[in-house]
Amino acid sequence: MHNLWIPVVAILTVAGLIFGGQAYTEAQRDARIAATIAERLDSQAPAEISNLTRVNKGYGVCGDYTLPSAESDRFYYNSALQSLTLGTDSPQYRDNCAGLSD
Repeated sequence: MHNLWIPVVAILTVAGLIFGGQAYTEAQRDARIAATIAERLDSQAPAEISNLTRVNKGYGVCGDYTLPSAESDRFYYNSALQSLTLGTDSPQYRDNCAGLSD
């Protein structure tokens, strides 16, 4: 019976590392998006992002942002290219996020 615990513990450890690493990576991505929005709009404080939706098989993120100055709009972030597009009028936003949160 003791030999059964070793594989069970190993499987749970590997699963924890995989899912923990994914959550950490997504948190880093979200922090990078918020900082990039603030930098692009000359804000001293990072933007608050919300309503995140993964698109393009996980390679893109659509969402809303709000700055401390109460300015808000929507954005599209391409994770593969690490490029950010602000505003619903941009072609990248319309192509990737159209119809998600109308």
